[in-house]
Amino acid sequence: MRRMRSPSHTVPALAAACVLALSACSGPDQDAPQAPEPSAISPDTVVLCQESDDCGQAGAVRWSRPLQGGFYLDRPQGFEHAPYLQPAGHWLDYGVPPTGAVEDDGVLYLHDVDTITAVDTATAATLWTEPVGVAVDELRMVGATLVALPAPVRGEVAPPRFLEVDREGAHMLESDLPQDMGAKVLASDDTHLALQESLPGTSDEDPRHFLVEAATGRVEWSVRLAWAGSHAVDEGTLYLGHSPLEGRHHIIAVRDGEQVADLDLPEEAGRRSDLWPSLAGPLLVEPYSCAPVEEHCEEDRITAVDPADGEVLWTHTALGNIVSVSDGDEPRVYVRDEDGYQALDADTGQVLAQDDEIEPSELLAAFGAQRPEPSEGMDEQDYNLLPFSPTGPGVEERPLEGLAAGAHHLTSYLAPDGGAVGVYTGCAPDGLRPPAMDAPVGDPMCAEPRVFAVDY
Repeated sequence: MRRMRSPSHTVPALAAACVLALSACSGPDQDAPQAPEPSAISPDTVVLCQESDDCGQAGAVRWSRPLQGGFYLDRPQGFEHAPYLQPAGHWLDYGVPPTGAVEDDGVLYLHDVDTITAVDTATAATLWTEPVGVAVDELRMVGATLVALPAPVRGEVAPPRFLEVDREGAHMLESDLPQDMGAKVLASDDTHLALQESLPGTSDEDPRHFLVEAATGRVEWSVRLAWAGSHAVDEGTLYLGHSPLEGRHHIIAVRDGEQVADLDLPEEAGRRSDLWPSLAGPLLVEPYSCAPVEEHCEEDRITAVDPADGEVLWTHTALGNIVSVSDGDEPRVYVRDEDGYQALDADTGQVLAQDDEIEPSELLAAFGAQRPEPSEGMDEQDYNLLPFSPTGPGVEERPLEGLAAGAHHLTSYLAPDGGAVGVYTGCAPDGLRPPAMDAPVGDPMCAEPRVFAVDY
């Protein structure tokens, strides 16, 4: 999700703090607000659930650890949404992304501006840190390779970084991508990454598309292709879905830089669709942004087509969206629809299991968190401490009051006991500091930044 920099970044710090309706500036005759109580993430050290004997309990903090560096609470869309942590040293650097993470095989890879830190999810201990030379917008595991996707800070562009990683350290691979080219990731599978070069808005050229082998950083092929609205990669083939306002809606398949198929988009999936590959199985076409509550696409359905000739193989019976797709001898498609979570046979669309019959490992992408909208007239302290509620299959959406200020969900992973765990950044509630004249930014500072994990 693209985040917009708060308007306060263009005015002096004291002015930014005082002109806002939710300002914490107070005169000498006004009482300072009472400091919030500490929470489970307040200790300035590693905290583990074994210490409180609540591992695996819903809403319990599995682990917490300090987040290094100075941070403040940024409000990404004016002052309409709750804040999240941002690095104070980059307050005026438009485009610096918030901290993010991805987990793989018991290791959490955490990016903070231009540095990646590997954290053991069992002990919350640091395994290693690695600077990558660019501000990181996102981390992505492609097979066993960690791919760092750069953010275009101050207009600077760079191609992705490819890293061989394990618990012992990281080794940067040399890619043959053009080093002066900005690119966005279109899609990836377990072996390859599809990229599209970023062109200026005034360009009338088709962008170059690259298929890169992640394990080596090597470009397998590149070709100029027309802009497309949806993309998927499957065993070296790039699929691009075209849904123009006028004209034919279709999917093209490109292998080795050559177009090998041109398929009609199925009418059942609607006019705008996302593509999902199913290894050695059908190509899945999902109605764009169609959750069970979306009325504008209530007639659209998830549809499977033969990637060779575009024949419709099956159409799901209910409005819904795809959560994940599994491979193996019996590939499955996991969806969420008006009846809950369903496991479908990828070849036939038959419902094989639903809800608690499905392992959390297949639905990890559905575990997240949400926060309530701030109410009108809410004071700044309450505003900053808006609770978050973990969400996901079978999760009771109970607000976690007072746990963290500016809690931001980074990723989810499986605990050794098979339960889902959510990872967050946030400020210990007793570590918030109001805006001040001598502060480096015009927003509330966080003296106690944390990375922590909560059991679903």
